[in-house]
Amino acid sequence: MIQIRPRFRLLALLAAVALSAACDDGRALRDPSPEQLTQAAPDSFTVRFGTSAGDFEVRFIRAWSPLGVDRVYHLTRHGFYEGAKFFRNNPRVVQFGFSGQPALDSVWRANPIDDEPVVGTNRRGAVSFARAGPNTRDFQLFINRIDNPDYDSCCGGGYPPVGWITEGFEVIDRLYGQYGELEPAAQGRIMAEGNDYLRNRYPLLDSIESVRVVR
Repeated sequence: MIQIRPRFRLLALLAAVALSAACDDGRALRDPSPEQLTQAAPDSFTVRFGTSAGDFEVRFIRAWSPLGVDRVYHLTRHGFYEGAKFFRNNPRVVQFGFSGQPALDSVWRANPIDDEPVVGTNRRGAVSFARAGPNTRDFQLFINRIDNPDYDSCCGGGYPPVGWITEGFEVIDRLYGQYGELEPAAQGRIMAEGNDYLRNRYPLLDSIESVRVVR
């Protein structure tokens, strides 16, 4: 009879746990249940984003935008933003959110969240959801590089902040920004072709390499 050493049993157990966690993440992102779509986030939590330009941390505050922060909590816990590119970078904002996988992005594009009143303010360092009309917040976020108070009320309801950068804002200033505003059809191309399009057309864009809820 072949005996399995304790060390190998432990390694096998750890591998099984890792595989199970990956499967759970996949289901939570690609086929979220109604309960997952409405699960409340903690009152506040911090996420560390590891990027190709360095790390930064964002403190998310549920009181500012309950639906928005619930969505961020779900996506960050399950690794949605790992691989996302900072595809828009101008003097006012840096924007990211497309996972780079069209099939995955389409799941969340089909599950937008309702609009909410603006409680925080779009000051330098604040993080808010992008939107393209009423009730269209889904997965795209932008970081305010400067104070943008007009974003609190413009565009049919404003852009409610969901959190702010507490560490590493210098990383935001280091992100590659020479492309500026991409061609008008770029977001449609990203949605349809994912990171393949961005790598071919805008190869120097920085990206998110890891996402972890740390506090």
